[in-house]
Amino acid sequence: MILVIFCAAFLVAHEQQKYAIQAPVEVVVAAAAIVLTEQQDLGKSIFKTNCASCHNRYKKAVGPALYGVTGRRDMEWIYTWIYNSADMIKSGDAQAVALYQEYKQSNMNAFPQLSKTDVDAILSWVELPK
Repeated sequence: MILVIFCAAFLVAHEQQKYAIQAPVEVVVAAAAIVLTEQQDLGKSIFKTNCASCHNRYKKAVGPALYGVTGRRDMEWIYTWIYNSADMIKSGDAQAVALYQEYKQSNMNAFPQLSKTDVDAILSWVELPK
């Protein structure tokens, strides 16, 4: 008799489990890791050493967000700005003066030691989408 009651209780409990409300399962899809090219890896390193104290890739900081800069500015303008922004401001370059005003007249450091190859490497990393 005890065996019959035990088996009946087990079957009832098993049937109830079928209809129990289950918590939704959250599916997490991991984003594929971005493999940097040699140029982008160099650019990331140079950026961290020379730019990261004032710039962020995707949001404003002490200076402007740099993602998309190659679409907003001509490359020669970018090189000149990086090498000596103060001279551009003094010359009256409209874009340079506007940036200077927008960022509370903060002077950007001059980076004459960077080659165009270095700047191109920085930009290749900066322009990677999120």
